[in-house]
Order: sequence, then C-alpha cells, then structure tokens
Amino acid sequence: MSGSEFQERRGRLREKSDALQPQLASVIEAFRELFNLLEEYAPPWYTEEHHNRAVAALRALEEPRHAKARAARSQKAG
Repeated sequence: MSGSEFQERRGRLREKSDALQPQLASVIEAFRELFNLLEEYAPPWYTEEHHNRAVAALRALEEPRHAKARAARSQKAG
C-alpha cells in the first residue's frame, strides 16, 4: 500500500468516525441515564455483578471521549 493510499484510507476512516460521534454521544447519554436510575432505585434483581458490568461498560464508552478531550487540551497548550 502506497503512502497516498494509506492517507486516503485513513481519511475515510476519520470521516466515518466523525459521522458516528453524535450517535455515540446519544448512546452514552442514554446508558448513563439508565445506569443512574438503576443505582438510585436499586431493584432487587440488580446485583453487584450487574453494577460492576455497567460501571465497566460506562468507562469503556466514556474513555475514548476523555482521551480525545485530553489530547485536544494538550495540543492547545503546546
């Protein structure tokens, strides 16, 4: 694969990623709302295992957004 082909493919992937960001933000917000409701009302069937899995999923969803924000801040500072 030549350098120009690589750059073109990379550009297409970035465009797809940028297009999905609003959808991903909506999914994360909905998941966070559901998580907060489960934590607040703690139904009897909501076990510690459910809680731990939900926390891990929320972290996995939010971590790329936080990493991107940190990178943007460090670029502005540099």
